Amino acid sequence: MAARRPVRVRAGSGAGRRLVLAMLGCACIAAWVRVQGDPVAHAQADTSSVESAARVPTLRPPPLSSHVMTYHSGMRRVVLFGGSTPQRTFSNTLWAWDGKRWTVLSQEGPAPRIHAALAYDARRNRLVLHGGIRSREESFGDTWEWDGESWLRQASREEGPGIRDHHAMVFDRARGVTVLFGGQTPDDTYPNETWTWDGTRWQRAANEGPAGRGTHRLAYDDARQRVVLTCGWNAEGQLDDTWEWDGRRWTQADVSGPPARGALRVAYDTARRQLVLFGGLVDREPDGSTWLLDTKGWQQRDVDGPAARNVHGMAYDATRQRVVLYGGMRAEGRLDDVWEWDGKRWLEIVPPSWAGR
Repeated sequence: MAARRPVRVRAGSGAGRRLVLAMLGCACIAAWVRVQGDPVAHAQADTSSVESAARVPTLRPPPLSSHVMTYHSGMRRVVLFGGSTPQRTFSNTLWAWDGKRWTVLSQEGPAPRIHAALAYDARRNRLVLHGGIRSREESFGDTWEWDGESWLRQASREEGPGIRDHHAMVFDRARGVTVLFGGQTPDDTYPNETWTWDGTRWQRAANEGPAGRGTHRLAYDDARQRVVLTCGWNAEGQLDDTWEWDGRRWTQADVSGPPARGALRVAYDTARRQLVLFGGLVDREPDGSTWLLDTKGWQQRDVDGPAARNVHGMAYDATRQRVVLYGGMRAEGRLDDVWEWDGKRWLEIVPPSWAGR
Protein backbone atom coordinates (compact mmCIF):
# COMPACT_ATOMS: atom_id res chain seq x y z
CA MET A 1 0.00 0.00 0.00
CA ALA A 2 1.34 3.43 -0.91
CA ALA A 3 2.36 5.71 1.91
CA ARG A 4 -0.22 8.35 2.78
CA ARG A 5 0.72 11.89 1.82
CA PRO A 6 1.07 14.25 4.81
CA VAL A 7 -1.64 16.81 5.43
CA ARG A 8 -0.34 20.35 5.70
CA VAL A 9 -2.20 23.09 7.53
CA ARG A 10 -1.16 26.39 6.03
CA ALA A 11 0.70 28.63 8.45
CA GLY A 12 -0.10 31.77 6.51
CA SER A 13 2.15 34.40 5.05
CA GLY A 14 4.33 34.79 8.14
CA ALA A 15 5.72 31.27 8.24
CA GLY A 16 9.22 32.32 9.18
CA ARG A 17 11.19 32.45 12.38
CA ARG A 18 9.08 35.28 13.77
CA LEU A 19 5.83 33.33 13.35
CA VAL A 20 7.30 30.11 14.72
CA LEU A 21 8.58 31.82 17.84
CA ALA A 22 5.32 33.71 18.30
CA MET A 23 3.32 30.49 18.05
CA LEU A 24 5.51 28.97 20.73
CA GLY A 25 4.73 31.65 23.30
CA CYS A 26 7.64 33.99 22.52
CA ALA A 27 5.69 36.61 20.60
CA CYS A 28 7.74 39.62 21.56
CA ILE A 29 11.30 38.75 20.62
CA ALA A 30 12.43 42.29 21.41
CA ALA A 31 11.54 41.61 25.03
CA TRP A 32 13.91 38.67 25.28
CA VAL A 33 16.69 39.37 27.70
CA ARG A 34 19.77 37.59 28.95
CA VAL A 35 19.49 35.35 31.96
CA GLN A 36 19.82 37.39 35.11
CA GLY A 37 20.90 35.84 38.36
CA ASP A 38 20.72 32.24 39.43
CA PRO A 39 18.06 30.17 37.59
CA VAL A 40 17.48 28.14 40.73
CA ALA A 41 16.60 31.34 42.54
CA HIS A 42 13.26 31.06 40.76
CA ALA A 43 12.71 27.50 42.00
CA GLN A 44 9.44 27.12 43.83
CA ALA A 45 8.91 26.32 47.50
CA ASP A 46 5.22 25.87 46.71
CA THR A 47 2.60 26.83 49.29
CA SER A 48 -0.49 26.35 47.10
CA SER A 49 -3.41 24.35 48.47
CA VAL A 50 -3.21 20.68 47.49
CA GLU A 51 -4.63 17.44 48.80
CA SER A 52 -1.33 16.37 50.32
CA ALA A 53 1.60 18.63 51.13
CA ALA A 54 3.89 15.67 50.46
CA ARG A 55 3.00 15.95 46.78
CA VAL A 56 4.74 19.33 46.46
CA PRO A 57 8.57 19.16 46.39
CA THR A 58 10.46 21.70 48.46
CA LEU A 59 12.68 22.39 45.47
CA ARG A 60 11.28 22.41 41.96
CA PRO A 61 12.12 24.01 38.62
CA PRO A 62 10.43 27.32 37.84
CA PRO A 63 7.53 27.33 35.40
CA LEU A 64 9.18 26.51 32.08
CA SER A 65 8.50 26.25 28.38
CA SER A 66 10.71 25.15 25.48
CA HIS A 67 12.91 22.97 27.71
CA VAL A 68 14.11 19.45 26.81
CA MET A 69 13.82 16.18 28.73
CA THR A 70 15.10 12.62 28.44
CA TYR A 71 15.68 9.58 30.63
CA HIS A 72 19.14 8.83 32.05
CA SER A 73 19.21 5.08 32.70
CA GLY A 74 22.59 5.28 34.43
CA MET A 75 21.12 7.50 37.14
CA ARG A 76 17.59 6.06 36.81
CA ARG A 77 16.29 9.59 36.61
CA VAL A 78 14.41 11.76 34.14
CA VAL A 79 16.52 14.83 33.38
CA LEU A 80 15.49 18.31 32.24
CA PHE A 81 17.62 21.05 30.68
CA GLY A 82 17.10 24.71 29.77
CA GLY A 83 13.85 26.48 29.04
CA SER A 84 12.23 29.89 29.31
CA THR A 85 10.91 31.24 32.63
CA PRO A 86 7.97 33.60 33.28
CA GLN A 87 10.51 36.43 33.54
CA ARG A 88 11.59 35.66 29.93
CA THR A 89 14.99 34.61 31.17
CA PHE A 90 16.58 31.45 29.86
CA SER A 91 17.97 28.64 31.95
CA ASN A 92 20.96 26.32 31.63
CA THR A 93 20.16 24.37 34.80
CA LEU A 94 20.20 20.58 34.55
CA TRP A 95 17.55 19.00 36.79
CA ALA A 96 16.80 15.37 37.72
CA TRP A 97 13.40 13.87 38.75
CA ASP A 98 13.19 10.56 40.64
CA GLY A 99 9.41 10.35 40.90
CA LYS A 100 9.23 12.21 44.21
CA ARG A 101 11.67 15.09 44.18
CA TRP A 102 13.74 17.36 41.95
CA THR A 103 17.49 17.83 42.37
CA VAL A 104 19.90 20.19 40.61
CA LEU A 105 22.74 18.44 38.80
CA SER A 106 24.48 21.41 37.19
CA GLN A 107 24.27 25.13 36.49
CA GLU A 108 27.43 25.39 34.43
CA GLY A 109 28.45 24.40 30.92
CA PRO A 110 26.23 25.19 27.92
CA ALA A 111 24.89 28.73 27.62
CA PRO A 112 21.24 29.22 28.62
CA ARG A 113 18.93 28.39 25.71
CA ILE A 114 15.57 27.12 24.50
CA HIS A 115 14.50 24.77 21.70
CA ALA A 116 17.66 22.67 21.93
CA ALA A 117 17.85 18.90 21.32
CA LEU A 118 18.77 16.40 24.05
CA ALA A 119 19.33 12.63 24.04
CA TYR A 120 20.87 10.02 26.34
CA ASP A 121 23.62 7.83 24.88
CA ALA A 122 23.08 4.54 26.73
CA ARG A 123 26.19 2.97 25.21
CA ARG A 124 28.52 5.61 26.69
CA ASN A 125 26.34 6.70 29.63
CA ARG A 126 26.28 10.35 28.54
CA LEU A 127 23.74 13.05 27.81
CA VAL A 128 24.15 14.68 24.40
CA LEU A 129 22.98 18.27 23.82
CA HIS A 130 22.97 20.12 20.52
CA GLY A 131 21.95 23.58 19.33
CA GLY A 132 19.13 25.81 20.46
CA ILE A 133 18.42 29.51 20.45
CA ARG A 134 18.46 32.49 22.84
CA SER A 135 17.40 35.33 20.52
CA ARG A 136 17.13 36.15 16.84
CA GLU A 137 20.76 37.20 17.01
CA GLU A 138 22.05 34.28 19.07
CA SER A 139 21.52 30.71 17.94
CA PHE A 140 23.68 27.70 18.76
CA GLY A 141 25.29 24.87 16.85
CA ASP A 142 27.53 23.48 19.57
CA THR A 143 27.56 19.91 20.89
CA TRP A 144 27.92 19.14 24.60
CA GLU A 145 28.00 15.96 26.68
CA TRP A 146 27.23 15.44 30.37
CA ASP A 147 29.39 12.69 31.87
CA GLY A 148 27.59 12.52 35.21
CA GLU A 149 29.74 15.18 36.84
CA SER A 150 30.20 18.00 34.34
CA TRP A 151 29.39 19.25 30.85
CA LEU A 152 32.10 18.77 28.22
CA ARG A 153 32.05 20.62 24.92
CA GLN A 154 32.56 18.14 22.09
CA ALA A 155 32.08 20.01 18.82
CA SER A 156 31.81 23.60 17.62
CA ARG A 157 29.08 25.02 15.41
CA GLU A 158 31.32 24.52 12.37
CA GLU A 159 31.28 20.76 12.91
CA GLY A 160 28.29 18.61 12.04
CA PRO A 161 24.70 19.86 11.71
CA GLY A 162 25.65 23.46 12.45
CA ILE A 163 23.43 26.15 13.91
CA ARG A 164 19.79 25.13 14.30
CA ASP A 165 16.93 25.02 16.77
CA HIS A 166 13.49 23.37 17.03
CA HIS A 167 15.16 20.12 15.90
CA ALA A 168 14.95 16.67 17.52
CA MET A 169 17.36 13.93 18.65
CA VAL A 170 17.08 10.42 20.04
CA PHE A 171 19.51 7.59 20.77
CA ASP A 172 19.34 4.61 18.40
CA ARG A 173 20.12 1.65 20.68
CA ALA A 174 20.46 -0.91 17.89
CA ARG A 175 23.13 1.09 16.10
CA GLY A 176 24.70 2.84 19.08
CA VAL A 177 24.44 6.41 17.75
CA THR A 178 22.43 9.54 18.48
CA VAL A 179 20.16 10.48 15.56
CA LEU A 180 19.31 14.14 14.74
CA PHE A 181 16.75 15.30 12.19
CA GLY A 182 15.61 18.65 10.85
CA GLY A 183 15.28 21.92 12.70
CA GLN A 184 15.25 25.55 11.71
CA THR A 185 18.30 27.57 10.69
CA PRO A 186 18.95 31.29 11.32
CA ASP A 187 17.94 32.06 7.71
CA ASP A 188 14.55 30.38 8.23
CA THR A 189 15.24 27.24 6.23
CA TYR A 190 14.21 23.73 7.29
CA PRO A 191 16.91 21.21 6.29
CA ASN A 192 15.78 17.61 5.85
CA GLU A 193 19.19 16.24 6.81
CA THR A 194 19.64 13.23 9.08
CA TRP A 195 22.82 13.25 11.19
CA THR A 196 24.34 10.73 13.60
CA TRP A 197 26.72 11.33 16.53
CA ASP A 198 28.90 8.44 17.75
CA GLY A 199 30.64 10.32 20.56
CA THR A 200 33.56 11.35 18.38
CA ARG A 201 32.16 12.98 15.27
CA TRP A 202 29.00 13.95 13.43
CA GLN A 203 28.19 12.16 10.19
CA ARG A 204 25.52 13.07 7.66
CA ALA A 205 23.45 9.89 7.26
CA ALA A 206 20.78 10.99 4.76
CA ASN A 207 19.47 13.91 2.71
CA GLU A 208 16.26 12.18 1.68
CA GLY A 209 13.10 11.17 3.49
CA PRO A 210 10.72 13.39 5.45
CA ALA A 211 10.27 17.00 4.40
CA GLY A 212 12.44 19.40 6.36
CA ARG A 213 10.69 20.71 9.45
CA GLY A 214 10.96 21.97 13.00
CA THR A 215 9.01 21.42 16.25
CA HIS A 216 8.63 17.72 15.36
CA ARG A 217 9.58 14.86 17.70
CA LEU A 218 11.67 11.70 17.51
CA ALA A 219 11.38 8.57 19.64
CA TYR A 220 13.11 5.20 19.56
CA ASP A 221 10.92 2.11 19.21
CA ASP A 222 12.88 -0.53 21.17
CA ALA A 223 10.67 -3.41 20.08
CA ARG A 224 11.10 -2.75 16.36
CA GLN A 225 14.51 -1.05 16.53
CA ARG A 226 13.31 1.98 14.60
CA VAL A 227 13.51 5.73 15.12
CA VAL A 228 10.02 7.22 14.75
CA LEU A 229 9.41 10.81 13.57
CA THR A 230 6.03 12.54 13.68
CA CYS A 231 4.41 15.91 12.98
CA GLY A 232 6.10 19.34 13.09
CA TRP A 233 5.90 22.28 10.72
CA ASN A 234 7.81 24.12 8.03
CA ALA A 235 7.28 27.09 5.70
CA GLU A 236 4.35 25.31 4.03
CA GLY A 237 2.45 24.68 7.26
CA GLN A 238 1.84 22.04 9.91
CA LEU A 239 2.40 18.33 9.22
CA ASP A 240 0.74 15.12 10.39
CA ASP A 241 2.94 12.43 8.83
CA THR A 242 4.80 9.57 10.57
CA TRP A 243 8.16 8.19 9.40
CA GLU A 244 10.55 5.43 10.50
CA TRP A 245 14.37 5.32 10.29
CA ASP A 246 16.06 1.89 10.16
CA GLY A 247 19.64 3.17 10.22
CA ARG A 248 19.88 3.49 6.43
CA ARG A 249 16.74 5.07 5.09
CA TRP A 250 13.45 6.69 6.02
CA THR A 251 10.12 5.02 5.23
CA GLN A 252 6.78 6.78 5.59
CA ALA A 253 4.30 4.83 7.70
CA ASP A 254 0.87 4.24 6.16
CA VAL A 255 -1.07 5.34 9.23
CA SER A 256 -3.69 7.97 10.04
CA GLY A 257 -3.07 9.72 13.31
CA PRO A 258 -3.22 13.01 15.17
CA PRO A 259 -4.25 16.18 13.33
CA ALA A 260 -1.34 18.20 11.94
CA ARG A 261 0.54 19.95 14.72
CA GLY A 262 3.86 21.24 15.98
CA ALA A 263 5.44 21.78 19.40
CA LEU A 264 4.11 18.40 20.55
CA ARG A 265 5.98 15.91 22.74
CA VAL A 266 6.36 12.13 22.50
CA ALA A 267 7.93 9.32 24.52
CA TYR A 268 8.22 5.60 23.83
CA ASP A 269 6.75 3.36 26.55
CA THR A 270 8.96 0.26 26.39
CA ALA A 271 6.85 -1.75 28.88
CA ARG A 272 3.71 -1.42 26.72
CA ARG A 273 5.47 -1.05 23.36
CA GLN A 274 3.65 2.18 22.55
CA LEU A 275 4.61 5.66 21.48
CA VAL A 276 2.78 8.22 23.64
CA LEU A 277 2.02 11.67 22.18
CA PHE A 278 0.58 14.60 24.09
CA GLY A 279 -0.29 18.18 23.27
CA GLY A 280 1.17 20.63 20.78
CA LEU A 281 -0.24 23.45 18.70
CA VAL A 282 -3.09 22.61 16.32
CA ASP A 283 -4.11 25.56 14.13
CA ARG A 284 -2.15 27.77 16.56
CA GLU A 285 -4.22 26.60 19.54
CA PRO A 286 -2.78 24.51 22.42
CA ASP A 287 -4.02 20.92 22.31
CA GLY A 288 -4.67 18.53 25.20
CA SER A 289 -5.22 15.20 23.47
CA THR A 290 -3.38 11.93 24.14
CA TRP A 291 -2.48 9.58 21.28
CA LEU A 292 -0.86 6.14 21.27
CA LEU A 293 1.01 4.50 18.38
CA ASP A 294 1.65 0.74 18.22
CA THR A 295 1.69 -1.92 15.52
CA LYS A 296 -2.06 -1.34 14.94
CA GLY A 297 -1.57 2.36 14.20
CA TRP A 298 -2.49 5.57 15.97
CA GLN A 299 -5.33 5.62 18.51
CA GLN A 300 -6.63 8.58 20.49
CA ARG A 301 -7.30 7.96 24.17
CA ASP A 302 -10.28 9.81 25.63
CA VAL A 303 -8.88 10.42 29.11
CA ASP A 304 -8.68 13.29 31.58
CA GLY A 305 -5.22 14.65 32.07
CA PRO A 306 -2.95 17.67 31.75
CA ALA A 307 -4.33 20.96 30.53
CA ALA A 308 -3.85 21.71 26.83
CA ARG A 309 -0.32 22.98 26.24
CA ASN A 310 2.68 23.08 23.94
CA VAL A 311 6.49 23.26 24.21
CA HIS A 312 6.36 21.12 27.35
CA GLY A 313 8.80 18.36 28.26
CA MET A 314 8.19 14.61 28.25
CA ALA A 315 10.28 11.47 28.79
CA TYR A 316 9.72 7.80 29.66
CA ASP A 317 11.02 6.66 33.06
CA ALA A 318 12.01 3.03 32.38
CA THR A 319 12.60 2.27 36.06
CA ARG A 320 9.08 3.22 37.14
CA GLN A 321 7.48 2.47 33.75
CA ARG A 322 5.81 5.86 33.46
CA VAL A 323 5.87 8.73 30.99
CA VAL A 324 6.76 11.95 32.83
CA LEU A 325 5.48 15.35 31.64
CA TYR A 326 6.66 18.70 32.97
CA GLY A 327 5.58 22.29 32.36
CA GLY A 328 4.91 23.91 29.01
CA MET A 329 2.88 26.86 27.78
CA ARG A 330 -0.86 27.46 27.84
CA ALA A 331 -3.04 30.57 27.55
CA GLU A 332 -2.53 31.49 31.22
CA GLY A 333 1.24 31.24 30.95
CA ARG A 334 4.02 28.78 31.69
CA LEU A 335 3.42 25.75 33.89
CA ASP A 336 5.42 23.88 36.54
CA ASP A 337 3.21 20.84 37.09
CA VAL A 338 4.29 17.20 36.87
CA TRP A 339 2.06 14.52 35.33
CA GLU A 340 2.72 10.83 34.76
CA TRP A 341 1.12 8.39 32.32
CA ASP A 342 0.88 4.82 33.64
CA GLY A 343 -0.41 3.24 30.43
CA LYS A 344 -4.07 3.80 31.22
CA ARG A 345 -4.45 7.26 32.73
CA TRP A 346 -2.70 10.50 33.57
CA LEU A 347 -1.81 11.08 37.24
CA GLU A 348 -1.13 14.56 38.59
CA ILE A 349 1.99 14.19 40.71
CA VAL A 350 2.76 17.86 41.40
CA PRO A 351 0.02 20.46 40.86
CA PRO A 352 0.85 23.79 39.18
CA SER A 353 1.79 26.73 41.35
CA TRP A 354 0.20 29.10 38.82
CA ALA A 355 3.07 31.47 39.49
CA GLY A 356 4.00 31.48 35.83
CA ARG A 357 2.94 33.86 33.09
